[in-house]
Amino acid sequence: MRKVKLLIIVALFPLVSIAQGGIEIVPFAGYMFGGSVNFYEGKLKITDGLDYGVSLIVPIREIVDLEINYTGMQGEAKFTAYRDYPGFNDETTGMSTNYFQIGVLKALSLNNPKIRPFGSFSLGATLFSLHDYADTWRFSITAGLGVKFMFSDHVGIMLRGRFMMPMYFGGVGGYCGIGTGGSSCGLSVNGYAQPLQGDFSGGLIIKLGN
Repeated sequence: MRKVKLLIIVALFPLVSIAQGGIEIVPFAGYMFGGSVNFYEGKLKITDGLDYGVSLIVPIREIVDLEINYTGMQGEAKFTAYRDYPGFNDETTGMSTNYFQIGVLKALSLNNPKIRPFGSFSLGATLFSLHDYADTWRFSITAGLGVKFMFSDHVGIMLRGRFMMPMYFGGVGGYCGIGTGGSSCGLSVNGYAQPLQGDFSGGLIIKLGN
């Protein structure tokens, strides 16, 4: 876990050096909805709880920013066995949820430079770390809406709500075909979000540079 965070920090330095228009560092805290997963043998519920993290926001166009984000939550995973599977027992274990994401923030309006609503989308990886079991990595995406309130050129707050969706890939299939445009081949992926999570957060914007 520490190695992953160190690699992310090292990767950020080139962005910091080439960014134009000021970089925003946004430490934040909020509340995450843990979600649940249904198995044949029972149901796994991830408890809701406080989450925390930090975003690095780098302007790349007038209304589009690049965001690199880490979000973490410490909680519990509770497994409840179904009656049809007597060999499985109810169990509770400590668990941490960690999102590592890169994406974009797009401003929805520029009428007031002090109040800036935005939409966000990101993709990356999620680490589910159960204290008594092996870690599990999942590809994940997030989508959200938020608003920035700037009190000055360098200080403000950011409020946001997000859907957070780790993806489980059910299968990969190949295809080839010939049509009027010629021949083509490719891969199709069947996947679905499991579990569906979300959070509401507020953070302090610290803007460096112009």
